[in-house]
Amino acid sequence: MDETLQNQSIRNDHHRFIVVLIFLGGLIAAVGVSTSVWLEYQNIGWQVINLRTDFLGDYTYTRYAFIYNISLMVAGLCIMLSMVSLLLLKLGYFSHYLACIGIFVGLCVILMGIFPINYLWPHRLVSTSFLVATVVMYFLCISDRFNPNSACSWPVFFISVLGFIASSGLIFQLNWQTLDFDPCEQHHLWDHYCLMTITLWAQTNIVMLWCLGHAWSIRQMAIKNHLELSQRYFAAE
Repeated sequence: MDETLQNQSIRNDHHRFIVVLIFLGGLIAAVGVSTSVWLEYQNIGWQVINLRTDFLGDYTYTRYAFIYNISLMVAGLCIMLSMVSLLLLKLGYFSHYLACIGIFVGLCVILMGIFPINYLWPHRLVSTSFLVATVVMYFLCISDRFNPNSACSWPVFFISVLGFIASSGLIFQLNWQTLDFDPCEQHHLWDHYCLMTITLWAQTNIVMLWCLGHAWSIRQMAIKNHLELSQRYFAAE
């Protein structure tokens, strides 16, 4: 039993280390994306809302594209770390599938930073894979919430609902022949707004928020498991 408790303590410390890395990475990613938006805001003002998020990583469009692309790679690494940590918790098959699709989502985000929109077809393939994978990830998290050993807390559940709505909306707006979004059509009531770009911005922020929320949930589960094992250990003495 002593060995089991020691192993659990090591796992708890491991999760603490991973969560710290995730929050640091998430902070770096948020600062990078915010900096890219602010720099572009200096050029075009509030029209940045109507700018597709992946254009911020276009090396031919902005001289600060490297900031946005590095932010994507850091954010993708955060998602992968979060899901690897979920795999180590071994909460069941459902959480195992969620972790696997989450690792794939993180890999897609990293690849979007490596292959920005300058590399048109690789970027389209990776971004489309990311979009479909996020729908699956959010769906699994929403479904997992109703399992006894759920890996998704209620805050993460509500974030997943918002993410599922945003991702599904983008899938319906996607042109599957080109694997890209058609340019916004200007209507009288929407002269200053583009629904597609606004949804893209929402999706970007929801993914980062989901990653941080999920990391915190994993941390809480690791603490709970450690406390339960400790209580059983002292009760047996």
